[in-house]
Amino acid sequence: MITCVIPARMSSSRFPGKPLKKILGRELVLRCCDIAARSAYVDDIIVATEDREILDVVINNGYKALLTPKYDSCTHRVAKIASLIETDYIINLQGDEPCVTSKMIDDMSKFALDGNHKCVQAVYDIEFNDIHNQDVVKAVINNGQVINLTRNPEVVCDNLKGISGLYFYDKQTIVNFFDYDLGLVTAWKGLDTFGFIGAVPVIPFTLPYRTHGVDRPYDIIEVEEKLS
Repeated sequence: MITCVIPARMSSSRFPGKPLKKILGRELVLRCCDIAARSAYVDDIIVATEDREILDVVINNGYKALLTPKYDSCTHRVAKIASLIETDYIINLQGDEPCVTSKMIDDMSKFALDGNHKCVQAVYDIEFNDIHNQDVVKAVINNGQVINLTRNPEVVCDNLKGISGLYFYDKQTIVNFFDYDLGLVTAWKGLDTFGFIGAVPVIPFTLPYRTHGVDRPYDIIEVEEKLS
């Protein structure tokens, strides 16, 4: 069984309240639920949130949601939900990724299952203009694994990829997140994959293009253009 957990919270530092901002007339978090619902691999969908306001909107629109404690990272919320449910695998689709497609979820799931991978990070070929964009997190790939994350790369080479807010874990790998060394996760807020690096192999899966996330208010305009 594969469960897609979608973390979403109202207190984003760069864009407060963004999960309930509308993209072409539909709330951002619901758009992400819709994407997961169209996946052939996803058996269940749960929004993980610390906010009653998000929970009510999700449930009123026919999807599941569970309240979690307030955590420092979205991956903590995903790990908490994973610890509470019966499932074999978890897909973490960030609640601000409306440009991810169900085909991307399906292709990554097949890749992870066929390779028996414990942790898969979605990446994409980065464009030159995004190399020094602070909102674009970059992964350093070596020998087929993600070995580092950065917002400001010191070296630009073919081993540098952009990362998307889409991940695949076996259940135990994500449940164990609380027990990993999270020093770098705390030091580099928003770079949660640091928690897995060194604990399990983090395998990159390359998407065909960048999935433009909603980090700031002006991203809504660009996302709506891409989805129109």
